[in-house]
Amino acid sequence: MNHSSRAHFVVPVAIVLGVVTVVLALIFGSPNWDEPETVASEPTILPSAGDETTAPLEAWKRPSTTDPEELAIGYARAIWTYDTAKHGFHDWQNAVSVFADPTGEGPRIARSLMPLFPEWQQLDLRNARATVDGLTAEITPEMKRLQHSAAAPKGWTGFVVRGKQTTVLDNETVVTSRQAAVGVVCTSICKFWSASAQLNP
Repeated sequence: MNHSSRAHFVVPVAIVLGVVTVVLALIFGSPNWDEPETVASEPTILPSAGDETTAPLEAWKRPSTTDPEELAIGYARAIWTYDTAKHGFHDWQNAVSVFADPTGEGPRIARSLMPLFPEWQQLDLRNARATVDGLTAEITPEMKRLQHSAAAPKGWTGFVVRGKQTTVLDNETVVTSRQAAVGVVCTSICKFWSASAQLNP
């Protein structure tokens, strides 16, 4: 009789404990439920808690064009223009990523000529901002050879893009010559394909 009553007591207690455990799990949640999933290859860039998303700079606007030169210059303007007082690092990365096809490695390659996050932190500490002027895009003989090679995708055009970047660091102004080899693919609307700081790929 005593054994039977103990069994009747243990079952309801076990049910109550199970319900309490489920309720507590729902209230407090798993520590990872509110965090974005990390992907082993290339994570989606999301703003951090202290990195507010702001309106993109006008210089970051991706031209919707069938002119590969216009897109190459637009891309160069985006990677060489920033203002740490107006946007965060992830805002800038996201704006540059938009120049590429969102599938595959395109966005990561588009961001490859940007500063790394530790470099951005140093720029941020000095209230840095930069603009670029005098942008030109030239199809050099090397780029023309690449364009006609069997390895080039259909609609590919390569340019050497050059410009003068003016950077303000605190009260110091520095002017630097910038250059990059930029590949663009235009089938209908032009998209970023590749970029390199080396002018002879």
